[in-house]
Amino acid sequence: MAKSRATVTTFYNRYHQKNQRFFSVIKEPNFTYWYILKRLHSAFPQGFSTLKILDVGCGVGTISLFLASKGATVKGIDISSRAVEIAQEAQKALRFPQLRFELGELQKGKGQYNLITCCEVIEHIPDEQTFARQLYSHLQPGGTLLLTTPSLNNVLYKVGFYTRFDQEVGHLRRYTPDTIRHMLTSAGFQVISIHQVEGPLRNLLFTTKLGVLIRFIRGPLIPAFHWLDQLSGRLFGFSDLQVVAQKPAKHSSNT
Repeated sequence: MAKSRATVTTFYNRYHQKNQRFFSVIKEPNFTYWYILKRLHSAFPQGFSTLKILDVGCGVGTISLFLASKGATVKGIDISSRAVEIAQEAQKALRFPQLRFELGELQKGKGQYNLITCCEVIEHIPDEQTFARQLYSHLQPGGTLLLTTPSLNNVLYKVGFYTRFDQEVGHLRRYTPDTIRHMLTSAGFQVISIHQVEGPLRNLLFTTKLGVLIRFIRGPLIPAFHWLDQLSGRLFGFSDLQVVAQKPAKHSSNT
């Protein structure tokens, strides 16, 4: 049975309880955010300084802080009061005036953002279609959505390895490229690309006690590991989907 929103909120408050306060911005290459940073740089090769960004499900603010350090104007929102508290303290310490964090859930927007990041969130949302329309409403015409979510094609999930894990963390569903494309296009988005990432090697590090090994993967070992991870994904299936979508731009009238 799926967990209630209150139960999921409590879970993530406890999850973030172990996170310590921090006063630094991630540097590249970064192991944890390897694929997300790669996709952001690919989508915005010109940089982020002119962007107004909404980070939905921002957690302790790692991605928000990174983008703010590059000059972007960023708002991060999350349902975990513990995570937002940590993020706000980091923002104050690092003195990014164009960055703010708020506690709460996504509501209908006014179309003011160039970019929305929504990483590992939509699988927790009971009404995915309403949530997708809310994301759409926050984007300016021509704005970009970067959304990531667990893949139904994960070979370890298919054999039941993650059944209990999904229940514990409040996953209500997983997606295939076709189902995530259909859901977003139904909300009005134009899907630009869908990337299957994170092979079994990396997936095990982030979902089991093997995660203690991450601290030893540094410097040139980071791209080397991800080369192996991509190979393992091609052989056994990928565990995550990264979607780049856009809100169609308005066309000017010739009349």
